[in-house]
Amino acid sequence: MNRQRFSIIMSLVLALAALPLGVMPVQAGPGTLATPPPPDYPASATPSGGTFYANSPAGNWQYTDVTGTYKSAVSNSGTPLRKFVDSLPGLGSGARPAGTALGANNLGQYLPVATPDIATYTGSDYYEIGLKDYRARMHSDLPLTADTLGTGTKLRGYYQKNGTDHSSQYLGPLIIATKNKPVRIKFFNELGVNGAGDLFIPVDTTYMGAGMGPDGMNAYTQNRADLHLHGGHTPWISDGTPHQWITPAGETSTPYTTGASMQNVPDMDGGVEPPGVSTYFYTNNQSGRLMFYHDHAYGITRLNVYAGEAAGYIIIDPTEEAALKSAGVPGTISNPATLTDTANDLAHLIPLVIQDKSFVPQDVAVQDAKWTNPKWGVYGDLWFPHVYETNQWPTNPDLTGANNYGRWDYGPWFWPVFPVQFPGLPSFNVSGVPESFMDTPVVNGTAYPYLDVQPQAYRLRILNAANDRMFNLSLFTADPTLTPFDPVTGLPNPGYQKEVKIVPALPRPACSATVTTDCTCTGAPGTPVGCFPPTWPTDSRAGGVPDPVTAGPSMIQIGTEGGLLPAPAVIDPQPVNYEYNRRNIVVLNVLDKALFLGPAERADVIVDFSAYAGKTVILYNDAPAPVPAFDPRIDYYTNGPDNTWMGGAPSTKPGYGPNTRTIMQFRVAAATPVPFNPAPLTAALPTIYAASQPAPVVPQTGYPAPYTAATDTYSTISATSLTFTPVGATTPVTMPMRPKTIQELFTADYGRMNATLGVELPFTSALTQTTIPLGYIDPPTEHLANGKPQLWKITHNGVDTHAIHFHLNDVQVINRVGWDGAIRPPDANELGWKDTVRMNPLEDIVVAMRPTTPPVPFPLPDSVRPLDVTMPLGTTTQFTGVDPYSGTPITVTNQVTSFGHEYVWHCHLLGHEENDMMRPIVFKPNDRIGVFTNGQWYLDATGNNAWDAAGDRLYTFGIPGDIPVSGEWDGNGAKVGVFNNGTWILDMSGNGASNTTYSFGAGLPGAMPVTGDWTGNGATKIGVFVNGTWYLDLNGNGAWDGTPTDGIFNFGVGLTGAIPVTGDWTGNGTTKIGVFDNGTWYLDLNGNGAWDGTPTDGIFNFGGGLAGAVPATGDWTGTGTTKIGVFDNGTWYLDLNGNGAWDGTPIDGTHAFGAGLTGAAPIIGKW
Repeated sequence: MNRQRFSIIMSLVLALAALPLGVMPVQAGPGTLATPPPPDYPASATPSGGTFYANSPAGNWQYTDVTGTYKSAVSNSGTPLRKFVDSLPGLGSGARPAGTALGANNLGQYLPVATPDIATYTGSDYYEIGLKDYRARMHSDLPLTADTLGTGTKLRGYYQKNGTDHSSQYLGPLIIATKNKPVRIKFFNELGVNGAGDLFIPVDTTYMGAGMGPDGMNAYTQNRADLHLHGGHTPWISDGTPHQWITPAGETSTPYTTGASMQNVPDMDGGVEPPGVSTYFYTNNQSGRLMFYHDHAYGITRLNVYAGEAAGYIIIDPTEEAALKSAGVPGTISNPATLTDTANDLAHLIPLVIQDKSFVPQDVAVQDAKWTNPKWGVYGDLWFPHVYETNQWPTNPDLTGANNYGRWDYGPWFWPVFPVQFPGLPSFNVSGVPESFMDTPVVNGTAYPYLDVQPQAYRLRILNAANDRMFNLSLFTADPTLTPFDPVTGLPNPGYQKEVKIVPALPRPACSATVTTDCTCTGAPGTPVGCFPPTWPTDSRAGGVPDPVTAGPSMIQIGTEGGLLPAPAVIDPQPVNYEYNRRNIVVLNVLDKALFLGPAERADVIVDFSAYAGKTVILYNDAPAPVPAFDPRIDYYTNGPDNTWMGGAPSTKPGYGPNTRTIMQFRVAAATPVPFNPAPLTAALPTIYAASQPAPVVPQTGYPAPYTAATDTYSTISATSLTFTPVGATTPVTMPMRPKTIQELFTADYGRMNATLGVELPFTSALTQTTIPLGYIDPPTEHLANGKPQLWKITHNGVDTHAIHFHLNDVQVINRVGWDGAIRPPDANELGWKDTVRMNPLEDIVVAMRPTTPPVPFPLPDSVRPLDVTMPLGTTTQFTGVDPYSGTPITVTNQVTSFGHEYVWHCHLLGHEENDMMRPIVFKPNDRIGVFTNGQWYLDATGNNAWDAAGDRLYTFGIPGDIPVSGEWDGNGAKVGVFNNGTWILDMSGNGASNTTYSFGAGLPGAMPVTGDWTGNGATKIGVFVNGTWYLDLNGNGAWDGTPTDGIFNFGVGLTGAIPVTGDWTGNGTTKIGVFDNGTWYLDLNGNGAWDGTPTDGIFNFGGGLAGAVPATGDWTGTGTTKIGVFDNGTWYLDLNGNGAWDGTPIDGTHAFGAGLTGAAPIIGKW
């Protein structure tokens, strides 16, 4: 199995490396086709021949074969969409003041700003958000389809039920939140029921969570929905993960009406809501940033979001905004509570939410003969790919084995053959596809919009909300060679002011005294006139490149999805360029770019239009799709080739769509310019950043004081740890990097291409398969704790660039490193914190995180659910069945499991996410109790301090006479172990399948085991205590290496009967020592390993008078600080408030756990 997986990966890698530009890669996108002469496609898949990929209406067209000798009959796809005839939808419903992005556009579209209720929940903004189907106009040339839902394109989205504006508007309502002021939402799923709420685009019920439920008789419905605040520091019950959906009230066609992890907010209506209603709590304890909320329902996220279930969300930090305003930044909001306050500069704020859509053509029966379900959209509605068209055609009579119209590889027809459980995928009418790259850019809900602006600076808040497409955004002035009227016919020129001037992508001579035009020099694009920057492409690509003479304004990026950058990043216009060094392992990856955004990435940029008064500026995109091995059929541009011979679109005419290169148009007024001065911003931004953003985990030179470093710390390709000095520390730490992976193969059920996340086995060689791909249902391998930093090193074994999104916490990009060892620092606009990160083929990327517990005014339960909610308990065959720590086969059983505070990390290319590129994250902020007796472990995995057979863990490890120990041996979740006379056996995998044995403390009579993170690097290490002397394994190798490599400390000498205790008494991330002596605790608070007396160290009395009481220590409340407690014959007394004294309940806690178990010993961990 492993060798086969490795061979497939290498085949994909070699195929990518061998691809010249313009040749179809293994993944592709949309196209159109009238029936060609047979046998252009395998009859088993399409008896009539042809493709099933439709394009948006574009007028008359016809299929033309590759030689141009055969043409089909003409077909009319519908009225072509003119570019830049509809204005950009703006903020609010009012009339639009000149030169702003405020108010409704000519179609009546706008971004409604939600009105908060500040009275119902004191100290919180409260919103009631409904979800329903509706129709809206997305372009003037789309048909005016009208029914009870309205007029225009059918959509599914949110609206505000309370407040004053109850209209359904695409991408609304926008919530403007204030830092540290919570938002509470009551969500109403008002979709139809019992089939009336089915989606109006194809649903593949073979995808995880979209088909049959665990009883094998009832299915999950298509009207499920939830809310995920993307980028929010949100308690898990409100995170809107895949299992937190609800169905509408009245849904009776299925027993599955709520997701397995759905929990309401406890202090809203007592945590109980009627059917079809759920509640959410957002903390907003983050710096200012643009976020968005969208659906995340299991198995249908990509479809719900594409249909319209997404809306904007901005956190405003008034202090931060005031500082930016003082630095000259336009578009600031200093008073979010009163948007009409003149202190707010809404006139210079432009939100841009960019997506790509395809609309059902008038002749869909010709273009997509399988678009037959009457519930799917009609002419002008949304179209979505639904047929898995294979690259392979083994019986092709021309002996190529290839299919002209193919888009994705098929496992059974690939080499080496990937066997599948269910053959026949090419003949399916409905199948999920790896990606959905559409043909029409939509901004704020309008296709090809324009915006009138003044010759001034504006602040653009940009979100890539596309399902799968990435964007490389630059600004160019409109082609100056195009005149208003055609010089030959005298008719209006449809491309006038709507196109970017394109020139061949060819090598050019160096500029000199005699060669001053059409030459290459080192200036910025177009300066001096005629200069081509050295990064301008010269690869003879189809479609050419923009003429740098027409380069528009640069973008000054000041923020990402994680908030502000530590310094402005100036981004000049730049077409995508690729790595062409064939000796570079990342050959053909994207090398040069402008503002490059993967799905869900955001950018806070300033654009100064002052030098362009009276001109037209076009927002231009030329990112490949997919990235980096683009498919020419889904790069739609003016006068492009006729690709109907391979299932693509006919040539695009000037001034019309489909066109994914020209996104929108800015019409700059011929008024007096007001130039932007960047100097104050450059001076101020580092200080503003340091005041508003958390410290990075790893200091680097690109950060301001006090976060900076003298030199950068980067990972090499073979490194398994990083050594650095944390912010505020004086000594370095060596922190392990947790090995994770991205892998691309095929699904075992139907043979579809898919990508997965997983783990890499550390310390291996080329002779051992290192990659362990894991599905969403496999047991979790990512365990986080409050305030504890982690480093992840993610190895990319595939061919696509992925946009990986992390729930709960932001991450810091440390560096990328190619498999050939070439280190690539983060881009200037990747510094700071991010929640979505691009990860490229054949590179490792290192990210750092420091998760923290979201502050909430109510207690939180654990997420307790089956591993696979769609299958019966006790089943085993659906899991990967590989131990993630050793690579050996294991049997995984579907059982009820505690996921703690459950989050996820996943690819935000939604076609990837829902085809199993997602993994659970277990965040357990507080320690849990447990007992050990005679080799049996009873662990309170659910964290409720009581034994629950369904969700807690009964575990066998060790033998009678062993002393139990616990720790995060690999820094990734609590695991058990035993100690016996100097021999340690540690369960490294948490399942008993991968154990490590150490000898530490042998020969020391009476040695007692101790464990802790002695060095603060996130991994638990071992040690022993003998009569007041501590021997600690500081370097974590499980052996005594003497001092100073390891440590000897004297603490507790002379205290007869003293029992060693350990904990992070001060919450600084490092375990310290102490002793317990008949109810008296002596704790080494300053961590120097010596008793310094009080108040430097601490004496506490807790447990005195309880004969037989033994100490127990843990972070009972999830604050990051260890507190004390005692265990007495099955009864626990825990110091919850951390004052070192027993204050009775409910201030402190008493629990019964382990009572009746003879010889039970207490054990603590984040089970």
